[in-house]
Amino acid sequence: MTEKEKERISPIEYLRILRDDYSDEIPNKVLNGSMPRDQIKYKVRRNWWNGLVGGLSRVQEKGLISNELQEDVTAFLEHYTSEEFHNQPLTTAEDIQKANNLLNKILGSEL
Repeated sequence: MTEKEKERISPIEYLRILRDDYSDEIPNKVLNGSMPRDQIKYKVRRNWWNGLVGGLSRVQEKGLISNELQEDVTAFLEHYTSEEFHNQPLTTAEDIQKANNLLNKILGSEL
């Protein structure tokens, strides 16, 4: 999704797209940006995480999440923008589950 496309949709809808339109699967091969677009819609990709961090920051800045979730979002952002996470060689199933859990809380529905 391009920056222009992101600007045309609501921040909440963008989070819904990140949750629903990308696979939780961890492929056997390392993915890269030169692959066909339909083969790179995985949550394991660093670009997905960059989009998630940006999307969460945006909903937080715009006051679109409840006060009860502010602390959860802040803690999530602190961890997933940390050197520890960036130095982690690969995204884990646990990382993806934590992201999905937070998105479900924000969006108010379970998958």
